[in-house]
Amino acid sequence: MLTLVNILICFFIFLILYQIFLANNVIEGLETEYKEYNKDDPNNALILAQQNAGNISFLKERMDSTQGMYQQVQDLSGNVGSLQIQVNDLIQAQKEYTDQLTGGGEAPEITGAVAEDTDNLDT
Repeated sequence: MLTLVNILICFFIFLILYQIFLANNVIEGLETEYKEYNKDDPNNALILAQQNAGNISFLKERMDSTQGMYQQVQDLSGNVGSLQIQVNDLIQAQKEYTDQLTGGGEAPEITGAVAEDTDNLDT
């Protein structure tokens, strides 16, 4: 049993170290297409302009792809509002049903369940 525990500990340590190793090598999002600027060379103004134009073009494509989601977000927002109204109506219907079953009045007063003089209680 002790060896199984040791094997599991080694396995999880390996997994953690593997994840740490992968975390240092991951490139996400725009970094795959975006090109860094070489600011050290003063003779590359035209190259920087072309690179800037390419980066702007890439960013514009990304923004255009996200603009298509605007209508979906608006539709979801309307659906959430409609669902909120339906939930409020269900809550009101449950309250009315409960009031109908219990008579809708105040809760009955129960006597004898609680000591009336709480100053004399031993704790």
